[in-house]
Amino acid sequence: MKCVTSRHITIFLVLCIGAFPCISSCSEDNELWLFISSYEDIDITVQDLAFFLATHGYDARPNRSYVTVKLSDDETLYLTPNGAVPRLADIWASPPASSDMDMVIPAGAIQKDAVYSKTTNREFVDAIDERLILPAASPGMRYSRSQRLAEMGRGLGYNVKYMYDPDGGDKGGTIWVMVEDPDNLDTWLAVDSYDGALGDNEYYAAQYSFEDIGNLDFINPKWKLA
Repeated sequence: MKCVTSRHITIFLVLCIGAFPCISSCSEDNELWLFISSYEDIDITVQDLAFFLATHGYDARPNRSYVTVKLSDDETLYLTPNGAVPRLADIWASPPASSDMDMVIPAGAIQKDAVYSKTTNREFVDAIDERLILPAASPGMRYSRSQRLAEMGRGLGYNVKYMYDPDGGDKGGTIWVMVEDPDNLDTWLAVDSYDGALGDNEYYAAQYSFEDIGNLDFINPKWKLA
């Protein structure tokens, strides 16, 4: 995770303007979230944040406690520096001072560069293979299968998370689930909605991990078309 400090702002102004092209598969609010998620600065102020965003092409203006960012479709988002929490800021759909404020993406909802420990409990692995009905949906419906698989796992009382690799598989990316071993907490079994239990270590790490399938829309809004 890169770290941005106030003294680096001038360097960013000279070197980085235009260095972050739009992600074509994401809407502007998703693009903004991914951008601020690439940096951290526990001391960044509202003024610093507004200046940093402005140097990267955003229509950003500081307020007393937040920064307003106006998008090309006239939508306005509100950003608050979040100190030691990962990302430069939290994004809100309404001014943070309002009583009914609604965060666009809740803090901690999406974990970046997730890595999980693989379970060695053979009985648990066998139980998952026996209890989960595969394939979870019709062939070719990768995302629907994974969603159904997660629902089955939770219905059986397991803790389940999604793993998503936007660069894997096809243009829509690859998605699978992690099921926590209840007898050995913090160890997990990777499960594919078609192939079942996955033993390869590559499936125990992913660019993104989340509990709610709806959060996939923030990373790839077009996933339902894949």
